[in-house]
Amino acid sequence: MTFTSPTSTQLTPEQRAIVTHRARSILIGAVAGSGKTTTLAQCVAHRERGGVQGRDILVLVFTPAAEQVFRERLAQAGASRHVRVQTYAAFARALLEGWAAAGIIDGTEAHLPDAQAMRPHLYEAIEDASERQPDYDYRYDLTSEHAESLVNHLSRLKGTLDLRRFEHGDDAELADELDLPRGLIGICRQYESLRNIDVGTYAFESESDYVYDVLQLAEQLQDQLDWPRYGLIVADEWHDANAGHIQLLRKLAHDNTQVIAAGDREQVVHSWNGADPRFMGEAYLALFPGTQRLPLSLSFRCGPTLSACAQHLSGQRFGSARIQDTEVSVLGYQGDDMSDGARQTIDAVLALGRNAGDVTLSDVAILLRDPHQSIPIENALIAAGIAYQVEGFASYFNRIEVRMLRGILHIVMGTIASVGDKTEIKPIIRALGVFASVQLSAKEWTQAARVIAEHPTDIAEFYRGQLTRVHEGREELDASARRWRERFANVCEFLIGKAQAWSAGDLLAYAARELQIADTTRRLFVHRVEAQAIAKSIDGFVAHARDTGLSVSDFLAMLEQAQRRATQLKKNQHALTLATARDAKGKEWKHVLLPFLANGEFPDTRNEPGEERRLFYVAITRASERLLLFVPHGQHNHFVDFLRLEESRLIGADSLRENLASAAAPAPARIYLAVPFGEKDAAKALGAQWDGVARKWWIGPAVPTRPFKRWMGGS
Repeated sequence: MTFTSPTSTQLTPEQRAIVTHRARSILIGAVAGSGKTTTLAQCVAHRERGGVQGRDILVLVFTPAAEQVFRERLAQAGASRHVRVQTYAAFARALLEGWAAAGIIDGTEAHLPDAQAMRPHLYEAIEDASERQPDYDYRYDLTSEHAESLVNHLSRLKGTLDLRRFEHGDDAELADELDLPRGLIGICRQYESLRNIDVGTYAFESESDYVYDVLQLAEQLQDQLDWPRYGLIVADEWHDANAGHIQLLRKLAHDNTQVIAAGDREQVVHSWNGADPRFMGEAYLALFPGTQRLPLSLSFRCGPTLSACAQHLSGQRFGSARIQDTEVSVLGYQGDDMSDGARQTIDAVLALGRNAGDVTLSDVAILLRDPHQSIPIENALIAAGIAYQVEGFASYFNRIEVRMLRGILHIVMGTIASVGDKTEIKPIIRALGVFASVQLSAKEWTQAARVIAEHPTDIAEFYRGQLTRVHEGREELDASARRWRERFANVCEFLIGKAQAWSAGDLLAYAARELQIADTTRRLFVHRVEAQAIAKSIDGFVAHARDTGLSVSDFLAMLEQAQRRATQLKKNQHALTLATARDAKGKEWKHVLLPFLANGEFPDTRNEPGEERRLFYVAITRASERLLLFVPHGQHNHFVDFLRLEESRLIGADSLRENLASAAAPAPARIYLAVPFGEKDAAKALGAQWDGVARKWWIGPAVPTRPFKRWMGGS
């Protein structure tokens, strides 16, 4: 269910103040669920009614979905269709195309629509970089996984504008400064040399290039560029902005442009991609001097108790406009047993259905700190027969690291016959191949999977002929890949001898330790955070296998059955949502459950404390009716303590009574007047007031109407 803020005739005083404010630059500090987009749409409609042409108004958003939502809000506000609403990338691309059409630049030869289209160019850059000054500790794999990782890193380097450092720094220095492998730096440098032929001349461009290329041209060509001029620029969800976005906004604003940006400083959780709380504060003010900061402090999503909790956690004013409360409860579990934490969470989901008759699973979300926590949760959901959908990350059955570990167990057993769905064979052997740097074409992978599906014991041939081969074949292995294959062969041969004596959990624990998978993931997946997530997922899967105590064959059979059951459950239209707190940003549910709130899990003590707190803020403010927090018995979670729950309940009760009283009181009706411009002073002298949003004069019901009859028409 979605709680939206009121229409223009029901705006709160804060919203009305924003809509009618005339400052050249306005930075709106909004709390979660306070109607940022609705308020900004009202600003646009108000400026149009004030004489600004729709074609002179620009609205910038981050995603196509946000673009669609903003267009809907504009229609509700009564704005015209002439208002330009675009993502930053689409707008920047249009600028580049306009400059090319005007002959200022040559432009691009090709637009790459997605990562798949970028892949051939990335592979060329990988091969070129591996031949120039290779990093012998880096894997120059020509795989889709490596390409996807490079796409993410290139996007980040451009969004943060760190790619500009490449002009003057060498690879070793940059690797140290940016905490990235030298091999990756070399590939990125080579990719850009393939792409950017000359100033304003590009062999190809993709979505992550457009804003960066515009800003580079602004530095290189300066006054030669013809920039569009807008009377109003609106920037929504500003807490997701990075250095590229704020620099583009600055370039677009001229002396007669009003700029309005809205965001929630406490929702800055994408720092890896360059988002920074400073862009909601001092960095913004430095680029836009004289900015007026205005609040949106009333949430239409969070009830009074949860709003008080959010205020205590964040330190920012956070009120509620609702007349229903959001219940907040803390439940316990055995902190050293994630399976118990999962059981307690699923029991609470079942209790919701028993205790509240109108609850449907689509109204419920379980939000996790990290994807690895989904392993016990998914198993508990499957055991309880609860339909669920995973958003923002892959179900644990489909993760490359889990498929790799399953592949090891099949190698140990000498067969892959237990895999019932033969389409799963290719992803499993493909995962093994990624870790072993096996370079096969898509056709060859398909052929290998078909052969193994027809002859399940051929997994042994694939193991010896591809995964552990170090001296033969067309591949030129780098040193790290050769070390992995040698180690992989030693580990698997040892485990084959233990297949009947050891449990699946013991086998996997040995493999994870002896293969030094944590170090391998750092080289394969490059970035520390990404590698940490993979390593945690591996640890979680090994722990799951150990908890079962099953033999290899029984564990594989259980996995097959669980995956089949999960596939069936996910077909239900009314399914519970399982997501991470980060991926839940911008969404809401009636009932939200946050499991595993152990210190070290959430907050994750290895990460920056401020971002962890903001991530927790995002998670708790997704709930509208009920929030359930699961903390280990006998432990205190720092963030839960910050909520000051008992005090928040008292504050919430008082606020709820005030909101109910205000709602019960009859709203003073406004009598709107049709006052010609030449008679406005006379109407004002008689006591009429001006509605800057509706742009009409009005009087209250207690005001005698006789003096105003001439402007009242038939009302």
